[in-house]
Amino acid sequence: MSKVREIRESIDKKLDHWEASATAFEAQLQQTKDQALAKLEVSKKTLMEAVEKFKLGVAKTRGIAENEKKEIQARCDDLQVQLALGKAEIRDAFEAQRKKIQHSIATLESTVDRNLEAAGPAADESFEKAAEKLIAAEIKYEAEVDALEARFIMEKAETKAQFEKKKSDLLAQINEFKTRLQGKRNMAKEKAATFEKELSDGISKIKHAFKALSE
Repeated sequence: MSKVREIRESIDKKLDHWEASATAFEAQLQQTKDQALAKLEVSKKTLMEAVEKFKLGVAKTRGIAENEKKEIQARCDDLQVQLALGKAEIRDAFEAQRKKIQHSIATLESTVDRNLEAAGPAADESFEKAAEKLIAAEIKYEAEVDALEARFIMEKAETKAQFEKKKSDLLAQINEFKTRLQGKRNMAKEKAATFEKELSDGISKIKHAFKALSE
């Protein structure tokens, strides 16, 4: 059975992450800060629900010892606590909250993989589906929070003029990237994987274009 790390590193999930990131950055050009914060809260709620379903999946999984299930569920609880914290509207508070949530996600995933390795092939295959849904929700949250971080960087008054001036160029860059991404998604997995560096560089350029507005 695939581990969480292996699912995350699959070409399908990488394509999902790049698409979610491009869409999140595109939205930042078209919505207010309040709208962006509200959208992030929705993605946090969606992730909380996915974590809850994952916990139920863990409880039903065969091949994992009860003490190992409890350890995974405790990590799920910790992530849910972090996600339940209030909206962070100031950049420092936002960054602090983001780090705690990301740490909880990483700890949960490493705990799951460690226990799956111990369980070996005895683990229930249905567990993999639950893990895929959890990762999908994590990817959506990570894309939203990454784009919102760029939004905080652009908050400085002196960047507003630059933002409006380059907004259309950024939208065109994002749309061009999404078109290329869709083309790669339509390919066979093996062939699409050969374009991984190209797509990774493409989303990095979009992120840099946002951050460059504050320079």
